[in-house]
Amino acid sequence: MRVKIPYGKRELIVSIPDKNLLGVLHPRRSRARKSESEIIKRAVLNPMGCPRLKVLVSPKDTIAIVVPDLTRRCPRDLILPILLDELNKGGIKDKQITIFIAIGMHRPLTRREIDKALGKNITRRIKVKNHNPTNKSNLTHLGYVTAGVPAVVNRELLYNDHVIAIGVIEPHLYAGFSGGPKTLSMGMAGEETISYTHSPKFLDRPGVRLGVIKDNPFHRAIVDIACISKLKFIINVINDDLGHTIFATSGEPQLAFYKGIERATFYYRVKAEEPADIVICGIGWPKDANLYQVSRALTYITNTQKPIVKKGGLVIISAQCEEGIGRGLGEKRFYKTLISERNSADLVKKMQGRQCLGGEQRAYMVAKSLEYVDCAIVGTKIPETVNKMHMLHFDNLDEALDYAFANLGKAAKAYVVPHSLVTLPVSG
Repeated sequence: MRVKIPYGKRELIVSIPDKNLLGVLHPRRSRARKSESEIIKRAVLNPMGCPRLKVLVSPKDTIAIVVPDLTRRCPRDLILPILLDELNKGGIKDKQITIFIAIGMHRPLTRREIDKALGKNITRRIKVKNHNPTNKSNLTHLGYVTAGVPAVVNRELLYNDHVIAIGVIEPHLYAGFSGGPKTLSMGMAGEETISYTHSPKFLDRPGVRLGVIKDNPFHRAIVDIACISKLKFIINVINDDLGHTIFATSGEPQLAFYKGIERATFYYRVKAEEPADIVICGIGWPKDANLYQVSRALTYITNTQKPIVKKGGLVIISAQCEEGIGRGLGEKRFYKTLISERNSADLVKKMQGRQCLGGEQRAYMVAKSLEYVDCAIVGTKIPETVNKMHMLHFDNLDEALDYAFANLGKAAKAYVVPHSLVTLPVSG
């Protein structure tokens, strides 16, 4: 069987004998009858749990709008015109609004990237600023929340009367789902908060899991931080596997987010009958821009209650990695940490139960996954770097599959997960 999987902004074809293929795992497809703009506008004008924004604000108020960085495929350019129009109808002038790019520990956006992501029609009107998680003079400590998490956020954010967060709801390895409070609580947090919540000591707590928010201490912490950071309103979208917006929700942060999670779970959860020897993952732009983001596919496949890959199996990921390991501080720490030990087992032993700096936790999670399975990255521009990080590299999918069948047997079974970061496979 021939299956298409994303690779950057194009596709690759993977050919697998029918006798070896257990299935192709896709999120549910939605036949949206409205355009993306119509879906978003309907959500903004019909918020959950609070009045419309034009009623919620007063003409003298200042507004902070928090938007995700380029690691999230978010229709910022569609959401912002609708949002600004609603604020203007409430008497808010453009000069009273600031847009913050929530970068977490990723790199800041360039001016050109900001113009492209938000639209020049927006950047000509509204002040736009990148968050800086390491500039202590622009951070404020709000105390401690659930599980002793320090709530350190952007100081300038809190100068505003209202904070609005835009986000994308999709599976997240620690928070359960991204979007909702996470855009602010992690995207606009200081390094102290990010490092604490992303340390092995915290991530190994019971309940911290992909696709789960109930009894999840990571989720509880980001909700608490958002509540004391003036987050009053969210606009979140759900995208299909092609990146098109198929659902939007807005309003009071928790109500709107939980409604979105219900829909996201319906769209993204898919059943796999049995675990496979091989799982082939696609990602696509923008998530395959760097190895830090690409490695999420490996950890998503292995860090579920019942993984769809057998212990000792192989996860194959197609990814270009145009930005190498990544250009942000967190990405650089990820690389440095993962190559610091001779093998993944030594790294897990060294880091287990400890605190770490933001970015280093990804090395820990990848190392844990590599204790369970092998991982091969296909078609990347940094093959030597991949090998240094205890992973395999192949130029194409045929080479990777030849290796898999040679090492796991000609009868080895495989799944293909074309959109692995928006698919929640459940085994059994």
